[in-house]
Amino acid sequence: MTNLAALRKSDLLQYEFALGTGRTVTNLLSRTKDLHGNTDVFNAMASTGSSSRPVKWLGEDEFLEASITGLKQASRFLASLEKSLDMSVSDLRNALKGKRGTSRLGKLFPTLEDEYWTNITKAEIFPLLTEYRFWLYNIDELELGEELTSAQSLLTILEQPLFSQLNRLADIAEVSDFNWQQDQKIFDNILTQLENDNKSFIKEWLDSPVLGAHYNARSHRMYDSLFSWLFLSLMAQTYGFTSNLWATKKQWGKLGCTIAYDAKPAAVFHYFNINANKEHVALADGEMQSFGRKISIVYNADQVQGFDGSGIENTKVKPLRVLDKRIDELGVSIEHTDAGKAYYEPEADVITMPNKALFKGKDATKAYYATLLHEMVHWTGHGSRCNRNIGEKFGSPAYAFEELVAEIGSSFLCARFGLTKRARVNSVRYIANWLSSFNLKKSMAKLEQAARKANQASNYIYIPKRDD
Repeated sequence: MTNLAALRKSDLLQYEFALGTGRTVTNLLSRTKDLHGNTDVFNAMASTGSSSRPVKWLGEDEFLEASITGLKQASRFLASLEKSLDMSVSDLRNALKGKRGTSRLGKLFPTLEDEYWTNITKAEIFPLLTEYRFWLYNIDELELGEELTSAQSLLTILEQPLFSQLNRLADIAEVSDFNWQQDQKIFDNILTQLENDNKSFIKEWLDSPVLGAHYNARSHRMYDSLFSWLFLSLMAQTYGFTSNLWATKKQWGKLGCTIAYDAKPAAVFHYFNINANKEHVALADGEMQSFGRKISIVYNADQVQGFDGSGIENTKVKPLRVLDKRIDELGVSIEHTDAGKAYYEPEADVITMPNKALFKGKDATKAYYATLLHEMVHWTGHGSRCNRNIGEKFGSPAYAFEELVAEIGSSFLCARFGLTKRARVNSVRYIANWLSSFNLKKSMAKLEQAARKANQASNYIYIPKRDD
């Protein structure tokens, strides 16, 4: 438990609780200044319950109430750490997982020279990084620019002139243009099929939910407003949903799920103070508090589905001229063999492929070129090209990661060359096999990292707008 005395002494705690309550540090401290230092922080927050703007921890459906100034302050504070480490807060949080709570940043990161940060321990910084991640996730949903992964990226957005006169995230939601871009359709489809093949794959990442409550599937935050809880509970009872996880269409897409065509939409309500243009406004006697409301449409976890796949028959490999031409342009060395093996040899810089005659299935052309593209992605890892860590021992984490890069890259390139519109079932199963090499808590991060590497490799091999 944290008391007010500890809060008043620690910048990290101040920013953590200011973020959690959607306030500035100054406002948070001023609202609790008259209480004894031994008072528990949450008890202090509860003591403001009868005021016009009680201090409370914001839920999933209340994040629009947050102060932009408070978010700027926290982002500026953490951006200084990012600059000192040359690492985003997201990467830092991942790097700290598994480390001792008493470990100091200066010990874990020898290149860190800033005296303030070197003495901070993991136990002190980790809760703030976790809370900040919640805000990156939710503000990213407002589609204000590129995906938010760092404090600096959020700070850059919030300091735009367009937002300089605004006070709350609710104000940004009202003036911003929403842009629903889907530039990762193939990767999303891979995730969808992974979910379809193993229903427990996504759910094993979630915290165990509290009975009777409803949670956002991406952030794990509770929908705790009365109307949100009541509406979701009625929807669950009416349609027999067994899960209490919900998310918007975009959020399900980012988790690798596709909404069923007959899915039942449900509304959740984000409430915010219409007249709260200042950090704290005292109401005159008899004056009623005015609230605004933003509605989001969410879908239950029981309402997602994936791709079914197709059968196999005997056919022959047909030439894919645009790819064959590109192979010649790149000067890729390929040797065919009846041994039925496919691999890339880094030292010789040569790809070995099974003869085309060995591909006899219905989708023989797709299977052959998907396999070839897999090996070509490995080929891009050579030091003279994309320079990845290839040639590691079979079964090692580095080997498994490179296999993920190669197969995801193959899926990207199959779509670019017009072979497929979505990831092939066999490709997804291959990815799932190597993904199992990693701890479940790390697997999504590894998958996303591999996708970024796969994108780089795919751009080296083929960009349709350029190469066509």
